[in-house]
Formats: sequence, structure tokens, C-alpha cells
Amino acid sequence: MKTVFLLSHIPNPRINKRIEVAKKAGEIAIVCVRRVAQNTWEPFHMDVKHEILELDMPSSHQLVKRCLSSKKYGEFANEMLKKYKPDLIYTAGIDSLVIAVFYKKKHPCKIIYEVADLREIYIEQPPNVVARSFSTAIKKLEKNLFKYVDRLVVTSEKFYDLYYYNLISKEKMLFIPNVPDLSAFKNYTKKQNGEFTVGFIGGIRYLNQMKMLVDAAKMSHCKVLFAGAGGTNQEYKEIQKYCQGKTYVSFTGRYDYNRDIAKLYGAVDCVYSVYDASNANVRIALPNKLYESVYCGLPIIVAKNTYLAEIVQKWGVGVTVAYDNIEELKDALDQLKNNKQMFSEMVDSCTLQKSDANWMIYADKLLNCMNTLEKE
Repeated sequence: MKTVFLLSHIPNPRINKRIEVAKKAGEIAIVCVRRVAQNTWEPFHMDVKHEILELDMPSSHQLVKRCLSSKKYGEFANEMLKKYKPDLIYTAGIDSLVIAVFYKKKHPCKIIYEVADLREIYIEQPPNVVARSFSTAIKKLEKNLFKYVDRLVVTSEKFYDLYYYNLISKEKMLFIPNVPDLSAFKNYTKKQNGEFTVGFIGGIRYLNQMKMLVDAAKMSHCKVLFAGAGGTNQEYKEIQKYCQGKTYVSFTGRYDYNRDIAKLYGAVDCVYSVYDASNANVRIALPNKLYESVYCGLPIIVAKNTYLAEIVQKWGVGVTVAYDNIEELKDALDQLKNNKQMFSEMVDSCTLQKSDANWMIYADKLLNCMNTLEKE
């Protein structure tokens, strides 16, 4: 089976795990965009052909600019699909799904569509007439596109329960959470000494919550490690500027996931994963930090009133704080730093949940899915 990964970004660690699975099912090619303002990742699977379009893709809020860039992406991607003639297209994002469906109408193939973030307009009613009209148009478009989707992959079951149950049967949905590829952690060694360090590992977004961490860490006399690039280049520059002169804060910048991730988690005592919970998607997402911190035996700090907080409390693997309350965060850091019994209990709970952080369970599910599609 020939598979093309059709992506509006360079494959990230999550997608790279999907690519590794697809390689077992047949031939692979990757058609993707290197976003000028969001140049976070580099190609990892060097034994796979990458067709990369250099292009800036603004957010969907900049409608005209986004449409123009999507048109360029579509023209490029269509030519690449004609070149590789895939039996299966693995894709994510409306822009890419439109291209995949356009191709499928003329060249029979299968489509797997992955959702790692749910649009706010799918969860909450937009505040004004223009936004509601846009929301209605997007939903109608996606409903029509889903007639051609053979399987849906979600990283949080809430995505299906809240929205996609209307578009595809549950039998065609796969829940594949952001669990780590354990081979990347084979050299992981837990931090044993030194100053108490809070780690934010991954793409730096939600600047208010990042600044809150910096300020709370100062109050609690902790160190902070930011590992990863920004969601945009500008965001990264802003948080670096905010931390100028703060010697207790350090940055690694971009990193190679498979080469560096174990070392990064081995440099911290706990993990910070507090995002802006006024954002509807934040309230239902399950980020990879949950599973990575559990596997590494590190307590995690998350935002209250989120699905992530529900899981963290159920498993007993971390603490929850209001996303906009620095005092709560400072108190949480104090507890993690000074309450040895509480910290030890959370580490023990992480050990009990390790089986849920095993990527191979989900890799087998995905491979079975691809093999089944080949026979259909």
C-alpha cells in the first residue's frame, strides 16, 4: 500500500510516530509545508521522501491571506498526489482534507483524518453574526468532506463525544492519545539532585501562562526550564525578552525529539502544562505532556476545569491550579518542592499508570486499521 502523509506543517513528534507505523504497511511519502513563521520541527524520517513547500500560512482569522496560501498549498499538494498516486492519504486540518477529498473524487483511495485540536467554534457558539456565519460555513464544509473520510483519529475522546459523533460512526473512530514513543526514553535517567526545577517542554504558546510560571517560580525560589521553540517565532522572542536578566530561567530552543527528549525530562523535577482554560479546546485536549510525565515519574501541574485536570486528579499524578491565578501556582510549587510525602505519592501513582503511556498498544491499533483499509 502506498501512503502519503498530507500535512500543512513539517511532521511533529506525534505524526512521526504515525509515519513509523505506516512504514510497516507499505511505501511512504510526505507532502508538507514548512511554515515560515512557525518553523518548529525538522524532518525526522530521513529514509522517507519529503516534498516540502516553503510557505507562510496565517491563522484562519486572517481569512483572505489564509485562502491565498491555502490555494498555493493546494496546487502544490495536488501535483504531488498525482506524482505518488497513493492508496491511502493520512491527513489533518481542513485545508489538507479539502485537497485529499478533491483528489479522492478523481482517484479512488482511502482517507484517514486526524484531529489533535478541536476548533472553538465546534464547542461554543461564536459571539457575533460574522463569526457565526463563518462557523456555519466551516461546519457545513466539513460535513460534506466527511462523506469521503474512511477513518477518524482523535487524540482526545472528548473531540468525538462533543462534535464528530455527528459526522462518522464510532466504529470508524480511533482514539490514539499523545503517548510517547518509549524508544526515545530508553536513556532516561531521573533527576536526583540540584535546585528544584519546573519544566515546560514543547512548543511555547499561551504567553500569559508562561509568564505566570516565570513569576511564580521566582516567588517559590524554583528554577524554570523552557525546552522547545515557540508556537510562532514572535511568541518565542516575547517570552525570551520577558525572561531577560532572570538567571533562574533557561531556554534550550528547538530540539530533536528522539535525540533530546529523555535528557530534557531528566533535567526537571516536575512538568508544567497549564494553558489558557478560557479556550474551549484547552478544556478538552489531552496533551502529550500528560503521558510523558507519567512515564518519567514526574508530577504534572495542569489547569483546573479541564478534561486534563480530570485525568490528573483521577490518576493522582499531579496538581491543578486556576489558569490565571499566580498565588495558586506559587502554592502548588511550594507543595511539590517541600511536601516530600505528597510528591512521593504522585510519583508512585505515575508508576501505576505507566501502562497507559505505552505507544505500542496504539501503534498496533493504527497498523491494523491501515491493513483493514487496504482490504476494503
